[in-house]
Amino acid sequence: MNKISILFLSIVFSINIAFSQDEIAKQILDQLSEKGNSYEDITAEFSFNFSNKNQGIDEDSDGKIWIKEDMYKLDMSTDLSIINNGETLWYFMKDVPEVQIMESDSEDEMNPSKIFTIYERGYKYQYAGEKTINGQKIECINLYPKKSGAISRVVLLVDIEKLELYKIQIIDIDGGTSSYTINSFITNNQVPSSTFNFRKKDYPGVEVIDLR
Repeated sequence: MNKISILFLSIVFSINIAFSQDEIAKQILDQLSEKGNSYEDITAEFSFNFSNKNQGIDEDSDGKIWIKEDMYKLDMSTDLSIINNGETLWYFMKDVPEVQIMESDSEDEMNPSKIFTIYERGYKYQYAGEKTINGQKIECINLYPKKSGAISRVVLLVDIEKLELYKIQIIDIDGGTSSYTINSFITNNQVPSSTFNFRKKDYPGVEVIDLR
């Protein structure tokens, strides 16, 4: 077999492997999306880490999130709460205390309520293999934005037996990595819609800045 034939077979073999890996990723993502869209609501607790070796940053905190339809409330244990009812977004800095009010951005690619379908909107996906973490079989999928922006890559780690997200990593173009490890995941818990509204009367003394 001559060198040209060997090179051709190598290229074809590489293409077939890439196609197969993409199909594996697509199958997992489709199943995850189908299951995620079947939930009436989600309540999850997570551990958060932000690290940037170039800047010497390595910070840990905890948080909780509620998701229902296109609404969400993200509450960090440190000093931040973000509430979005699908129309209005409240950015509440507890330590100031100050809340900024703005219109919800329907195109926000990092909206937690859209995490199960993020791969359908401007991302290429790639199967990155399987690993075992704490006895759990985890499948890894890389998502790469088709357009350049602040995000370099999103990594989804999926507990394949439960078909649930185990961990989400967001790598930015400046070398920072935001990691969310899911500690508890409860669905269909009848979360009231009032959860997704900020009521100033509940926080006396908070400064309100309306940016709408």
